[in-house]
Amino acid sequence: VTIIPDTSKIAPKIKSAFGDVEPAVQKKGTSIGTGLSNAMGKALKVGAASVGVAAGAALSGSIAKGFSRLNATSNAEKKLEALGNSATDVAGIMDNALASVKGTAFGIGEAAGTAATMVASGIKPGQELETVLKGVADTASVAGTSMEDMGLIFGKAAAKGKLDGEVVAQLLERQIPVYDILSKKMGVASEDIADMVSKGEVDFKTFSEAMNEYVGGGAQKMAETFDGAFMNMGAA
Repeated sequence: VTIIPDTSKIAPKIKSAFGDVEPAVQKKGTSIGTGLSNAMGKALKVGAASVGVAAGAALSGSIAKGFSRLNATSNAEKKLEALGNSATDVAGIMDNALASVKGTAFGIGEAAGTAATMVASGIKPGQELETVLKGVADTASVAGTSMEDMGLIFGKAAAKGKLDGEVVAQLLERQIPVYDILSKKMGVASEDIADMVSKGEVDFKTFSEAMNEYVGGGAQKMAETFDGAFMNMGAA
């Protein structure tokens, strides 16, 4: 016996049942979708705003640093002019300053200020100035201090024409083994170097050459570190 069920009345009932709930499902679905969309929209706006704030902070920071370096460079140029240097001399000195910090974490503003200090201390513009500035930059990098700070120390020695106890003490405070460096340079025991310094027998030229020989390249090496690279980016 074959039994064939009559399904003609089932489909309309199911359709009717779903028809009754369909409006409610659509309403709830729309509500959920709207809530989800709003939430995502707010999150995206907050994210965009955060990125905007970060970008704005970076931009304003770079502008501030740029103007700071511009001001430092301008002051250095005026100082050099006040010392009797011609416009051509000043331009050459600025070239020396830029060359001394190329590839390092130091900016032209610091180098220009230090160049003015060195020239005022009797260092001649040109190769001599550039070499001294590189020595200042290298020593400052190894000491973990600013070029301006180290420039003042070198400037004291340059102005006096020799190394003295005060300059040595300041270098030692910044963990620069100046006695050992001079000992290697001059072929004299460290104990004797201390005695020579106290007697004013170590001239600035010898000191500057020693720093360039034994600390040379320090600024570029330190620029390869994370902090140095970050500072270099800021300088750029």
